Amino acid sequence: MKEYGIAIGIVVVTLVIGFWVVDTRAPDVPACTKEAKICMDGSVVGRTGPNCEFAACPTASTTGNGGVLPYTTGVRGTVSLGPTCPVMRIPPDPQCADKPYAVAITVYRAGSRTPFIVGSSNVNGAFELPLPPGSYTLSAGSGTTLPHCAEVEVTVAARGYVSTTISCDTGIR
Repeated sequence: MKEYGIAIGIVVVTLVIGFWVVDTRAPDVPACTKEAKICMDGSVVGRTGPNCEFAACPTASTTGNGGVLPYTTGVRGTVSLGPTCPVMRIPPDPQCADKPYAVAITVYRAGSRTPFIVGSSNVNGAFELPLPPGSYTLSAGSGTTLPHCAEVEVTVAARGYVSTTISCDTGIR
């Protein structure tokens, strides 16, 4: 019985010394979270370095592919909000015309629900989003019930900008 006590004591002392040695030799390196940042070109970068800052997004000078960024293609347009009066009249009242709408615009690649880029329209309802050629879905709004903005599908060609209009419904009837 005495031999078991000695053996258990030796094992416990060995483990304590082992953990102490491992703990004192471990460097104080901060552990970065596994968050990711989506760059303008759709690529993703993680956190790095002693301060856990996001790595730099690729730019025209760092892509090494002839300068893809900044894009010379994309989508531009306007966002309008209406109706703005409870009763529509004939002839239409100019005071009741649809109004420009400043709102966040999320762009998704066609068939995906992962945001590709998030932009916004200005106080005049105008927006311009540089995008590489491809098919996209534009979704405007804050996720609240009203106003409700219709999603718009666009295809960006190899050259130039495509124009579109996003209509948002106020729910006024």
